[in-house]
Amino acid sequence: MTIWGDVLRKLRSLVAAPAGARVRAGGRVWHLSPEGAALFGATGPDYDRWLSDGSAVVVKHGPHRTVYRVALPCGAVVYAKHCRITGPRAWAREVVRPPKAQLEFENAARLRALGIGAAVPLAWGARDSCRPGESVLITRDLAPAVPLTDLVEGRAPSPRARQELARALGRFLARLHDQGVTHPDPHAGNVLVGEAPTPPGPPFLKGRGEEVAGTSETSFPRGASVSPLPFREGGPGVGASLCFALLDVHAVHFGAPLSWTDARANLVLYNRWFQLRASAADRARFWRAYCAARTTLAVSRELARQLERDTRASNRRFWIARTARYAGTHRTIRKVRAGRVRGLAVRDLPDDFLRELLRDPDAAFARPGVKVLKRCATSTVAELELPTPDGPRAVILKRVNVRSALEPIKNFYRSSAVRRSWLLGHGLRERWLPTPRPLAMFHRYRLGIYPAEGYLLTEKVPGAVGLSEAVSACRDPRAMRAWGEKLARVVRTMHDRGVSHRDLKAPNVLLETGATPVLIDLVGVCATAAEVPFERRGKELARLNASFLEMPHVTRGERLRFLRAYLRAGVNESDWKKWWKAVSEATVAKVAKNRRSGRALA
Repeated sequence: MTIWGDVLRKLRSLVAAPAGARVRAGGRVWHLSPEGAALFGATGPDYDRWLSDGSAVVVKHGPHRTVYRVALPCGAVVYAKHCRITGPRAWAREVVRPPKAQLEFENAARLRALGIGAAVPLAWGARDSCRPGESVLITRDLAPAVPLTDLVEGRAPSPRARQELARALGRFLARLHDQGVTHPDPHAGNVLVGEAPTPPGPPFLKGRGEEVAGTSETSFPRGASVSPLPFREGGPGVGASLCFALLDVHAVHFGAPLSWTDARANLVLYNRWFQLRASAADRARFWRAYCAARTTLAVSRELARQLERDTRASNRRFWIARTARYAGTHRTIRKVRAGRVRGLAVRDLPDDFLRELLRDPDAAFARPGVKVLKRCATSTVAELELPTPDGPRAVILKRVNVRSALEPIKNFYRSSAVRRSWLLGHGLRERWLPTPRPLAMFHRYRLGIYPAEGYLLTEKVPGAVGLSEAVSACRDPRAMRAWGEKLARVVRTMHDRGVSHRDLKAPNVLLETGATPVLIDLVGVCATAAEVPFERRGKELARLNASFLEMPHVTRGERLRFLRAYLRAGVNESDWKKWWKAVSEATVAKVAKNRRSGRALA
């Protein structure tokens, strides 16, 4: 259902009262489902009392909504979602469509009538006024079902349980698409997973594609026999029939069975999250189950590559938008200021530490016990101690010096070096690429508008060892091959996710504890919505290759193993000779360029 469908719903609600009982209480008009009328009685939900006496416990909070968990005196547990209007755009939406709580209430009821899991709608309410305003949705607790994120990111279930979970999810989405249901925000946090209740009972969508006969009410009925133990132990039990429920359904679309074009667009949104967290084998199991379960559309398994390719492209566009958020404030980033120094910092950075640092950033480099790691004309790097409740933690502070009078003016019109490092540091971490977490970024300002000296505070890489030093001292071929395999996978993933380092030399790679490669010095990083082209990849591999030319124990065989590992880490590349030639020619060109400029290869 498009926005025009919501407009029609708004018009219908103006000429015909919504179905169900209506109660006026506390300046609100409440609309109750049969379950809500039985639970709350003739007086309706006592929402204001829940807020005043502490019965409502905040579960999730944001500017646009707050979700409360409420334990009622009768023993029932309900959730109250308070939806707010946060700006002109949200206000305009409320003018042309029903309140958000009403949309979610009606969509949940419609999903359950179709036999699709959704929260049990009990009531929705809005101010007793014709003007747009806040609204409240009340639903019943779906425990012991758990969010899909908890199963995938939390304590891992057994391999067989993960396999069945992938297949069950594929069948669930096939059922949704056959019934013309599209969730426009289908991240895993909006999907609940539970084990199927034992019959007799209402129908529910089972992981194995079966349906239990019963009434029109759907899964997770109160009092059903559902064992929560497998979820507490990290996942559903092996062989258990799984059922799913959708959350945040105010924008769910209903229509005809989805065509491949529409289904692909929706599957890409699901796959964006799983492409980073689920193995290729589990994603293939999901796809095979989806293809087998679609009854209204013949879907070929050969389309899986197209889906994966489209997902990678969608993720790259998504990451670009996510990275831009770190240029300002949001739920994890705040603005900081002290005198002529101002910038951004993560919200979990201790206030006392940050205030002292902002008061005089240069004094931090001269404190007793501070370890200066680098000092040159362009920058100074030092290791500081960050106090935390769990004890001191090492962090790295980098100062980028101003080398000309024009540099602050340039920084006014472009992103400075520390600002680029801040943005791309968070951008790489959004892409699940290993780099230290940026904690704060600030400048000294001249005349109040020109960013001069820049400062970047990051976490310290645990057990950090420079790749150059590690390889230079290593004489164990097996250890070097293991490092090469890990680094090759990181570099290939970086390129596939649209990131070009542009200074990928050995000193800009650290090995943390466990020999995991970590990328640093992100000033020149370029992140785009497209994969890094072949020529650029060849130059970056050549730059890394040139770092080891003066190490005779890094043989041609080791270099070839690294290249083959790089090619294996992505879409299969059979023509390794083409890559070897390109990297070799780019390496020769890099060596000649440094020789002409008199710069040593690092």
